[in-house]
Amino acid sequence: MRKVPASRSVPVAALMLVGIQVLSSCSGGGGDAGGGGQGGAAGTAGDTGAGGSPAGVGGRAGAGGTLGTAGRAGQGGATGGAGARGSGGNGPVATGIFGTLLGKSQIDVDAKVATAVNRYFGIGTGEPATPTVNTGYRCYYELPQDPASGFIWAADSNDVRSEGMSYGMMIAVQANLQTQFDRLWKFARTNMQVPVTSTTTAWRSYFRWQGTVNRASATSWTVNFAATTGPAPDGDQYFAAALYLADRRWGSGGAFNYKQEADTIAAAMLHNAATADGRGPIINGAQNMVVFYPFGGSGTFTDPSYHLPAFYELFATAGPAADAARWRAVAATSRSFLVSSANGTTGLHPDYATFAGAPTTAAAGDGHNDFGFDALRVVMNMAVDYVWGSSDSRLKTQIEKYHTFFAGYLGANNVTQSQFAVNGSNPSGGGSTALTATLGAGSMVSTTANRTTYASNLWNIPQQAGQFRYYQESVYLLGLLNAAGKFVNTF
Repeated sequence: MRKVPASRSVPVAALMLVGIQVLSSCSGGGGDAGGGGQGGAAGTAGDTGAGGSPAGVGGRAGAGGTLGTAGRAGQGGATGGAGARGSGGNGPVATGIFGTLLGKSQIDVDAKVATAVNRYFGIGTGEPATPTVNTGYRCYYELPQDPASGFIWAADSNDVRSEGMSYGMMIAVQANLQTQFDRLWKFARTNMQVPVTSTTTAWRSYFRWQGTVNRASATSWTVNFAATTGPAPDGDQYFAAALYLADRRWGSGGAFNYKQEADTIAAAMLHNAATADGRGPIINGAQNMVVFYPFGGSGTFTDPSYHLPAFYELFATAGPAADAARWRAVAATSRSFLVSSANGTTGLHPDYATFAGAPTTAAAGDGHNDFGFDALRVVMNMAVDYVWGSSDSRLKTQIEKYHTFFAGYLGANNVTQSQFAVNGSNPSGGGSTALTATLGAGSMVSTTANRTTYASNLWNIPQQAGQFRYYQESVYLLGLLNAAGKFVNTF
């Protein structure tokens, strides 16, 4: 669920129906600030330092490479061929598109990723353990009364969201940070997850999408997620995927049974029954498709950026065997939807769409029939699905439409505009670290002539800091991990 910076004028449409907190607009209903309107310049990247970043991302990739030996001159004959070049001071070329397209070494890529991840989690950076709005990169914090509970904090809106929590867990498992992963999961499980015994049966095992952490007391912060707050389906899907991957990476014999927890969430998304009060499941049974918000009218349309076919294939493979065929059907439906909901010329997706793929709004004039902060994630979602195994040529075509369209909106290591009508008109919004990252991730699949430019922009754009760091930096990290070849479904 998205929120636009206060400087951006977008109508707010928040409804209260039957005492249930409902979001009729991601832009107005809370979520991360786009921050992209600041041209991507908000916050400058800190110096990497001579030795890369502090440890904490599963270890550095070994010591720096030694200077390669120059090739020997060809022997004999006036035209003897020159010998091979040495490998260079930073070691072999990296896997991932930073290596294959930009020629970056594995050591340099590992150091860049470690620096970015450590900043996000506040590992060895010296940033304060109490949330600070206007400065710093840190988004991860721990409760002073229970350091085993951690949360991802949205500085611009001073709250905690299921989206950010699940993104944090996904980043942690990909970066091999089990301690941070477990602390985020403990917080989410304790404070956000609807109990399996809840009388709100339609939402059992789902996650309340938004809450607050009151820090008035220095020693004991108060966590509040209202019982009436419902789920944002993107967060629930990321929670389940991160837990399945945690089981693959670390096993489920420790403090948490990751697989069992993931099975519970995945089953609830498919099988929770709708109730007479308007609540329903996250996956619409008739459409085999994720909904925008499983309550009332908000459950009658979808959000293209919530479509994660790669995750559905993961659920089919790692989850209960009885649900595998259904999850594969949901994945197939989503792939087709990612084509039908894209503009035929530009390839752009709207924030919200009908189940048939037409742009729609949650409330008149809310602007979510356009390409906005939600929709910028779609190109990365398609790339992940392609790379994780679908190799669906339709998705490759859609990604290349993005690369073709944004060729006219590229600045110095950023995009010049980040919001459009889906037909490409009415450009606005300025730069965006997040969109630069998702377009960069698209270079894993695209074969357009300018694909290297998108990878280069992602490598060079400063990591977001300051007030609008939460969403921009979170999505940046997901894109960075993808481009580095470190966003995987097996370990």
